[in-house]
Amino acid sequence: MKPRSNPTQMLSGYTGFAGLMLLSAGTLLLVTQPTDHGWWATRLLGLAALMLVAGSLTLRPVAGRRAWHKIFGWAALVAIVAHVTVVAGFQPAFWRWLTPAIPVEILAGLAAALAFVATLAIQRSTTLRQCLGPFRSRRTHRVAGCLLAVAAGAHIALIAGMGLVAALIVLGGLAFLLASSFLHERHLAEPAVTLGLFIVAIAGLAGGPLVSPRLATLRQTPIDHARFLHTDHTGLSCTGCHHNFVDQGGNENCLTCHKRISVSETMRIDRLFHTFCSDCHRMDMREGKKSGPADDCNGCHGQP
Repeated sequence: MKPRSNPTQMLSGYTGFAGLMLLSAGTLLLVTQPTDHGWWATRLLGLAALMLVAGSLTLRPVAGRRAWHKIFGWAALVAIVAHVTVVAGFQPAFWRWLTPAIPVEILAGLAAALAFVATLAIQRSTTLRQCLGPFRSRRTHRVAGCLLAVAAGAHIALIAGMGLVAALIVLGGLAFLLASSFLHERHLAEPAVTLGLFIVAIAGLAGGPLVSPRLATLRQTPIDHARFLHTDHTGLSCTGCHHNFVDQGGNENCLTCHKRISVSETMRIDRLFHTFCSDCHRMDMREGKKSGPADDCNGCHGQP
């Protein structure tokens, strides 16, 4: 006779299901967001990795379904490696971000990749498991898995141009998944401290005292790599971009002014212009008009 689930297990199951549903809804919103033909593979691989990680967290390695946990985990690894390979290999402009002013969403993505390496190392290394012991090995594996999910969610939610609704749905889904996972934990100190430190680090890099020294190099570096062609935008109103001639903000070049006021991660110059340009291009895509690139780095930065 199959034993009845206790209230905690039932609550964990319902919470995990709610998290998966929210993540699925956020994924659908992102899939329907227009993008460049060549960028679909990158987006779909990243979203697949997030959903597979979520599935692996939900299907905990208990008796009867240990294989599914591993299957989802290995599938997530394939998706993550493919996602990173496509971005780094086919988007040369990506490497320009590897500076002290690296965007926090890329740092979150790198943290997710490192967390995945940690989960695999603990799972596959007999020596490491012997050093940690069976109990601490399992706990460290679970903590790394939770950090992986949070970092991956932050990577997606913080990308420039991400819609607020989609970002909140994705983060809400992750919150439910983590709550479901924590309901199984008897020792919450380690995952709570690990995730707390990660959140504090991201917050400090995005809006804390570390922002000014990080963005100082960005403000001092020529960044007009996009080769903006006015001849391709003759059908638009000039004041849509050059608002400074209307609101009496001055007659300076837009880059000069915006680089001076970019004093936080949310107001950094590259984020502002990526969001501004990509949103306009996506609007044209939705209306079936000819448009410039929305996400494809090489589309704007491909030529020196």
